[in-house]
Amino acid sequence: MSAVEVHGTGARGARVRRAGATRGVGALTALAALGALAGGGCTLSERAGPGGELLAALGEVRYESPPPTGLTFVDAARANELRAEDPERFAFVEALGTPLLNLRDLPAERYGLDPDRAETTVTVDFAAPFGQWDGDFDAAEIREALAADGFTERETDAGPVWVNHDRGLGLMVEDDRIRWGDEQLDPSRTEAVGEPLAEQEVYRDLASCLGTVYRADFVQAAEGAEVPVYAVGHRAEAADDTSTVLCAVTEDEATAEAALERLREEIEEGQTRYAGAEAAPLEAEGGSPGVRVTVPDRPEQRPGRLLARDTDLTDALRAL
Repeated sequence: MSAVEVHGTGARGARVRRAGATRGVGALTALAALGALAGGGCTLSERAGPGGELLAALGEVRYESPPPTGLTFVDAARANELRAEDPERFAFVEALGTPLLNLRDLPAERYGLDPDRAETTVTVDFAAPFGQWDGDFDAAEIREALAADGFTERETDAGPVWVNHDRGLGLMVEDDRIRWGDEQLDPSRTEAVGEPLAEQEVYRDLASCLGTVYRADFVQAAEGAEVPVYAVGHRAEAADDTSTVLCAVTEDEATAEAALERLREEIEEGQTRYAGAEAAPLEAEGGSPGVRVTVPDRPEQRPGRLLARDTDLTDALRAL
């Protein structure tokens, strides 16, 4: 899958084009995706308000060109609380959005990627995902386990990266952060290059629209799409009081009106699945045209369904 680039920072000037570059060393420049906090060095605690923690995570996703095809953020601490209350209902966040945990040959210790020790996780891209976990880890113990599993050290300016060429994996392990990716992982290239996604007005507007969520998935569209970027966020007032919010930025107001009409038609047709859903124009600080849909879950409806099963709403956006 080739990546998608967003051009222009103006809300109404967003454009997408399919970039021809395949993932490799050049695309791992997008792992500038996971360096130091962007811009003025804001911390999570300094980004208050709805969507603040999510916006802080986007501030760490730097890129040169092109931006990633998608991104998943998980408030792991909250997700783990929900999983503890109802493991079956919240099974979709068991891996905390990290494909690495789904590898069939993953050893029992998971390279130290213990969901219970993570606070937040960020996964970037679809075709060749990579990302980071922030939390409380035992770096020395994890490095010892990696060495025993055939990983070898490669030095970078940012510190040692543990690589297993047979598995095609690379990890950098610290007590408060684990970065993972393919064997070309080189965090020394990610600290000071590229523009944070949080600097894109459309991403700021989407984060504000999603508000406080324990998981958010951003999707960049295909070339020429009328909806350049959309995001699906999951909220939980309690384990039995959950909802999903779908936010999308459109090319212009006319497209936003067309998207709103299509979404309302889908909600009407799927009255049982989308009972209580509300669709409305996007109200964003940056003024990006777009739409917002909030879909409550009944007790028997598991969170995550808009990503995996009931995809009519996102399909409607992609079809515009």
